[in-house]
Amino acid sequence: VLKAVFMGLAITPDNRTLYAAGGNEGNILIFDLQTMTRTATLDLNVAAGGRNWKDSYIGDLKLSPDGKMLWAVDQANFRLVGVDLATKSVTKVAPTGRYPFGVALTPDGKTAYVANVGMYQYAFVEGYNKEKVKETELAFPPFGQGSKEAQEGTTVDGKRVPGLGDPNAPESFSVWAIDLASAEPVAKLKTGPLVGEVVEAIPAVGGSSPNSVVTDGKRVYVANNHSDTIAVIDVATNSLIGQIPLRIPDARLGKLRGIMPFGVALSPDNRFLYVAESGINAVAVIDTKQQTVLGHLPVGWFPSKVAVAPDGKRLYVTNAKGYGSGPNGGPQFVPGPEGTYVGSIQKGVVSLIDLPDFTTDVAQRQLQTWSRQVLENNGFIARPTTAQMPVCNAQIKHVIFITKENRTYDEVFGDLGKMSNRAANGVPALARYGEKVTPNHHALAHRFALSDNFYVDSDVSADGHRWLVGVAPDEFVETSWAASYGDQRNFRYESDTAPGRLGFTESNLALAPEDYPEAGSIWEHLYRNKVEFYNYGEGFEFAGISEDADMEPTGARLPVNVPMPGPLFERTHRSFPTYNMNISDQYRADVFAQDFTTRYVDGGEELPPFINLYLPDDHTAGPKPEQGWPTRESYVADNDLALGRVVELISHSKYWASTAIFVTEDDAQDGVDHVDAHRSLLLVISPWAKRNYVSGNHTSMMSIIKTINLLVGAPALNLYDAAATNLFDMFTNTPDMTPYMAQPSDPALFDPAKVKRGNFTAEELHGGDKIDDPADLLKHHREALEKEKSAEVH
Repeated sequence: VLKAVFMGLAITPDNRTLYAAGGNEGNILIFDLQTMTRTATLDLNVAAGGRNWKDSYIGDLKLSPDGKMLWAVDQANFRLVGVDLATKSVTKVAPTGRYPFGVALTPDGKTAYVANVGMYQYAFVEGYNKEKVKETELAFPPFGQGSKEAQEGTTVDGKRVPGLGDPNAPESFSVWAIDLASAEPVAKLKTGPLVGEVVEAIPAVGGSSPNSVVTDGKRVYVANNHSDTIAVIDVATNSLIGQIPLRIPDARLGKLRGIMPFGVALSPDNRFLYVAESGINAVAVIDTKQQTVLGHLPVGWFPSKVAVAPDGKRLYVTNAKGYGSGPNGGPQFVPGPEGTYVGSIQKGVVSLIDLPDFTTDVAQRQLQTWSRQVLENNGFIARPTTAQMPVCNAQIKHVIFITKENRTYDEVFGDLGKMSNRAANGVPALARYGEKVTPNHHALAHRFALSDNFYVDSDVSADGHRWLVGVAPDEFVETSWAASYGDQRNFRYESDTAPGRLGFTESNLALAPEDYPEAGSIWEHLYRNKVEFYNYGEGFEFAGISEDADMEPTGARLPVNVPMPGPLFERTHRSFPTYNMNISDQYRADVFAQDFTTRYVDGGEELPPFINLYLPDDHTAGPKPEQGWPTRESYVADNDLALGRVVELISHSKYWASTAIFVTEDDAQDGVDHVDAHRSLLLVISPWAKRNYVSGNHTSMMSIIKTINLLVGAPALNLYDAAATNLFDMFTNTPDMTPYMAQPSDPALFDPAKVKRGNFTAEELHGGDKIDDPADLLKHHREALEKEKSAEVH
C-alpha cells in the first residue's frame, strides 16, 4: 500500500521504470512498468551528511538529466536528498527552507530549485514531557500571530514558550537554488509579497506559498499559490525578474485571490507554460515570450499537477478530487468495494487534452470559448438564482454562526417531510439521527428555514474548518491532512528530529501560518473592516493536541508553539472548550449562556455583530454510559439539546429582533446521503427567517460566508464567497418575534443531568462565579425581555 503519494513520481525516459515517493514511510518505491511489479524500496531514513535521519516525509522528486541520480524533497526534515541509482544509496543531502514542496532541475543537471511552503519551524514548550501532558502542556495557545510574543517567545503559566522568529526569514516562503555538486544553497529568493507587505491596499496576512517550479535552463517559473501569480527567475543571475498575475478578467473580482496555482509544466519548445489553477478547476495557458495569460482550459475538481507530452500535442492534468463523490446511500445506491466513506468513494481523475497551436487565430478563439466556460463553471458570470438582499437586512445587526461536526443531510433531516412550500428532499430510512434523536433540529427546521440543496466544500475536519472561516485549503493543507489524518505517523515527540512533523495539519480544526491566504481568513477580514466579533471554541486545535478527559476548561493541552491568528487570539473565550468528546455540549451551552448574560445582557457590553459558536458533540464517540453517553446517539442528542438551549436563550433576549443564526456542519464524512456524500445541514434561524421553508437553491459553505459579509457590511473576502449564491431566499421582510422553546431530549437517549457540568473557579470563567443554573439564566432573560417590552408599551 502506498501512503501519501501526492506529487512524487518520476519515470525514466525509456518508460520502463517508475519512482514513487513513499510519503510518510520515508522511502522511494521503484516499479518495473513492464511487469507492473515493485522491484525495490529505497529507505531515506538512513545516516547521511553527517547525521542519522528519522521520520522523513518524502514528496516531490526529479531524475537528473543523465539518469544517474534521483533528487527528492523531505518535507519533515527540511532537506533535499540525492540518491545514487547505481548503488541505490543516499549520497547527497542539502538543506532547504521550511517545508520543501516542489523541486526542478536545470537541463545541465547542475542546479536544483526548491520551493518552500513553510513559514515557521515549530518547537515544543520548554519542559514538555509526553508522560505529563496536563502539567507540561498549554491549555490555550501562547500567542497570536504578528505579536511580539510570537516573534520573541513568552512565558505562560510558568512555562517558557520559544518564539518563532521573523515570518519573512530566508527559510520562509522562498525558492532556494542549490548547487548539486556541493549540495549547498547558492541563492534564497522571495517570489511574492512578504508577510505584512501592503498588496491591493491590504497588508498580506500569509506568505506567497511558492509550491511548484519548472525551468528551461534560462528561466525558472514558480507557482505562488497564495498570491495567484507565477514568479519568473533568471537562472544566470538567480534573481527575480518578473511576475505573471493570474486574475479573473472582471473589475469586481480582479483584486480577489483564489485561483491558487499549483503544478506547472512547459511545452517542449518552452513557448507555453501550463499552470494548474486548483482554486478554479482550470489550467492557465501562458505565453512565456509575452509573459501573459492567453486563457484557461476547464478541467476536473482541484487540478494539482500537469505534464506535456514530448511532442507537445497533449496535456495531462491530474485532478485530485476528480468529479466529486456522488451519493453514498439511498435506495438506488449500490456500494462498490470501496464502501460508502466520502474519502474512499471520491477518486481523482486525469484529464487528457489535445493541444492546438495556440499561436493560430483558430486556437485562440477556441481558447476564448474555453475560458468563458471556466468563468461560467465557477459562477463568475452572474447567476439568476441569487436572491437580492432583503429589506430586513437593515434590521439584522448580529449574526451568530453555530458550527457542528460531520453530519449529512439525510441522516438528520431525511425524515423531515412536508414543509410550507414543498416536501424536503430526504430519505426517511437514512435518518439514523432523525426526529427522535434530534427534536430541536426538527422543531427549528419546521419553525424557521433550512436548505436541502446545501453542500460542504470539505471532505474532513481538517479542510472543513478552513472553509468555515472563509479559507480555501491550499496545496500544503490538501496534502498534509491526507498524509496525517487518523494519526498516520504524523506527530513526533522527539524535538531534535524531523521538525516539519510538528506543523503538519493532522485532523485539526485550526489555521496554521503556513496556510494563511494573502488576505487571511474571516478573522482578519472582519478586523480589517472594523467589524467586531467574538469566538467560542474555534481555531486552536493544533497539531499534537491532547484532548483527554479532565482537560477543562478548554478541553485541550497544546505542546507546540503554533500561534493563533492575531485578531482571533484577542477575541476568543479562554474557558470555552474546543473539540473534545469528553466534554458535554451542555457545558458549552452553559459557558456561552453565562458569558452572554454577564457581558451582553447585564454587563453593558453590546453584542458584537459576529459571534462564532462551536458545538461539536454530534461528531460522536464510543459509548460512555458512566459519563452520560450510553450510545453514539447520545452525543447527537446532547448536541441537539445544546442547540435548542442556545436558540431559546437568544430568542428570549433583547437581541432576538436583530439577530440571524446560521447552523451548519464542518463536513459530512460520518454519514450517508442519497443525493451526494457532501450534502449537509444548513439552518437559518431568525425572526426574519421564512417559516417552515425549505430552500432549493444550490449553496455551499462559502454561501454562508458571503451572507455573513453582506449582513455585517463587509466586502467579499476572496473569489469563493464573491461567486457563491447567497442565502437571502431564506429570509422574509415580515418578522415573527415569537421566542423559541427548547425541546427536551429523550431521557432514554440522553439525560443532561448525568453528564459532567462546569464547576470551575472565577478565574477560569473570566471573573464570573461558577456557572449558574441554566434554568435561572433563562428565567433571568425572560424577565428582562418582559420588562423591556413593558417599558416600550408605556
